[in-house]
Amino acid sequence: MAKQRKYAEFQYDGQLCAGHLLVWTWRKLVVGHDDCPVLTREYGRFAGPQADALLSAFANFLLVLGQASRRMLAVGQPYCAGLTADEERMLRLIAAAQTGDGVLLWAHLAWLARREYQDDVRLAANRLADAPSEAGVILPPVRAAVPAKTALLEVVHA
Repeated sequence: MAKQRKYAEFQYDGQLCAGHLLVWTWRKLVVGHDDCPVLTREYGRFAGPQADALLSAFANFLLVLGQASRRMLAVGQPYCAGLTADEERMLRLIAAAQTGDGVLLWAHLAWLARREYQDDVRLAANRLADAPSEAGVILPPVRAAVPAKTALLEVVHA
């Protein structure tokens, strides 16, 4: 019984936060599921008539980021609850663009993109930040969970 309650919090309830939707979209695009009807519905829910513009801005951002990346970016598996470090950085970069925090934006750019492409990524991030803002969607700050100092093992008896 306790195990069911523990995992119930990860079940999809039909409402995604903006950050989750962007990460989920990235993961779906990477594995070739760009025609997912749930994604289409959720973008419509978030952005209404600007849904196509938001998705287009995000796809353009990912294309530019992929070309400018300093290394191969780690993207999680679809439906995985956790964020990879690169997914978290991508969300922080977009959130910094949304809030107009130039110092934080450049710091994330320095980490993610090669110097000669940083301005291209910044422009794509700003265009992407504008799209959800126009639809009234603001990315929440990304918080990283501090890993436990010791591994925990839950023993379950049948």
